[in-house]
Amino acid sequence: MTKAELKQVIRECCNDVLFTYNRKESGITSEVKDYVPTFHAWHGSETKDYTSLDDLMSDKFFSNKSIDDLIGDVEFTFA
Repeated sequence: MTKAELKQVIRECCNDVLFTYNRKESGITSEVKDYVPTFHAWHGSETKDYTSLDDLMSDKFFSNKSIDDLIGDVEFTFA
């Protein structure tokens, strides 16, 4: 999966993105209120919210790795 493809899935706010990294269950869900999306990320027991897709993709929240870093290293599934 390419970075552009994953960003499109997340941007559509229709699917949860699930993956495991560093032996921790992780993922991203989206919530839209008044046409404004909020992206909720979790990694193990830690959670963090983002209002910017670019911030979500580049933040090293996942065991000191970003989603950008993990593309090609983990398998993303959609629910």
